[in-house]
Amino acid sequence: MKYLITLLLMVFTGSLLGQTLTNELQQEIQRRVSLQINPSIAIGVLLPDNTTQFYNFGSINESNKQPDSLTLYEIGSVTKTFTATLTSIHLKDALHTFLPEYFSKIKNPRLDSIAIFNIRNHTAGLPRLSNQFTPKNWSDPFHGYSNAILEAELRQLQTDTSYTWRYSNLGYSILGRTLELATHKSYETLMGNLLETIGMKNTLLQVPQQQLDNFAQPTNIGTTNSHWHFTGPSRYAGGLVSNTQDLLLYLKYQKETNPLFLPNLLNQLIPTGVPNLGKDKLFYKEGWFVLTPDETTQIVLHNGGTGGYISFIGFNKKTQVGVVVLSNSVTVVDDLGIAILHPSFSLFHPERTIAYELAAAIDNGDTMELFEKYNKFKKENYPQNIIDIYWLERFHFGKGNYRISNQLSAIMMQELPDDWEVYDIRGQNLEQLAKYDEAITAYEKAYTMHSENEVIKEKIKRCKAKLKQ
Repeated sequence: MKYLITLLLMVFTGSLLGQTLTNELQQEIQRRVSLQINPSIAIGVLLPDNTTQFYNFGSINESNKQPDSLTLYEIGSVTKTFTATLTSIHLKDALHTFLPEYFSKIKNPRLDSIAIFNIRNHTAGLPRLSNQFTPKNWSDPFHGYSNAILEAELRQLQTDTSYTWRYSNLGYSILGRTLELATHKSYETLMGNLLETIGMKNTLLQVPQQQLDNFAQPTNIGTTNSHWHFTGPSRYAGGLVSNTQDLLLYLKYQKETNPLFLPNLLNQLIPTGVPNLGKDKLFYKEGWFVLTPDETTQIVLHNGGTGGYISFIGFNKKTQVGVVVLSNSVTVVDDLGIAILHPSFSLFHPERTIAYELAAAIDNGDTMELFEKYNKFKKENYPQNIIDIYWLERFHFGKGNYRISNQLSAIMMQELPDDWEVYDIRGQNLEQLAKYDEAITAYEKAYTMHSENEVIKEKIKRCKAKLKQ
């Protein structure tokens, strides 16, 4: 019945569409929704005259409620563009220029040469996450993150002095915290003022009880996930919840106030080296990615993702068309947004992978022999994506389902034998199962491959101490 209602909703919605969405794009969206790859997809389009269009597909919960322009989704790293917008303070100065007392307390000379400009552009040599980042609950990893944890991370922070582009969630945590301390205002106050200026009435850092019914249910690979709670400095990098209506207002505001959105072609773009949207096509500047699909087109964009949501926001500088795409799934929707902005862009056509079948088996209580099930599907040439397995493992590890997550970690070791993080994850599972000898072996392998990570050394010491007890 659920799939029949979903298909009826798609047919009804599809009959209302104009020319903004091509037939190919509509068919691909409907395919993803029917397969539950993206249970719901909400799209907003900003036209050159600032009028808007909204298109909605699928359902946002088990009651088959259809999304609309007010449906809330976690937008993850799109939040970084808001933090970049708020950062209007002496961008080329070093961090310690603003907060000498704060940084003298931390006592890490590596911070002395880092400029706000570099942090905003991901060229400060900062890692994506600190080596000390060890969430208590991987299914909600930023819950409990605090200013004190950030300070501890900063004391031990090591940086890459090459100043090449390197995407960093940690960097935007530092950026937002510096902004708070330098202005003597909370992020909530600063963000609230910005949202009020734009008129974004339903963009939030915390969703009140009365709006939960219109909050899309988080899912991934066919299973229900947890909402992510961004606490402390993590909220500067990914904490906002929003909808297509508000985000089109945000695009309009950027179009009117941000020089990056002017029709002229940008110079001095920072190459990212990220090939996902085309080799040597994706650049970065001042809080935004810039895609150059051809010599005359630049698309300013950003995406974001949490454990159960994915988001995309983009603006074609030449056509003056903007788009927002939101979904309650981790499967990327970047291609859908870019195809609206630049119709010749090729769609990705994601498929249901082996992880979907493993997740369904687990949800049905069949939690044994997951490794064997995986290899059986693999021999049958079933689509696979190790990132899906990684997500499923971290989800169940975070939930304390260690006998499940340990089996999934074995799959990861098979598929990624040269990745130190896989051995670290394997060690985490074995330690939780009190298999300390095996955990030490896994941790030692991880440390051999990534010897600068002192946290792994501490894990080895901890397991050896437990063996002696």
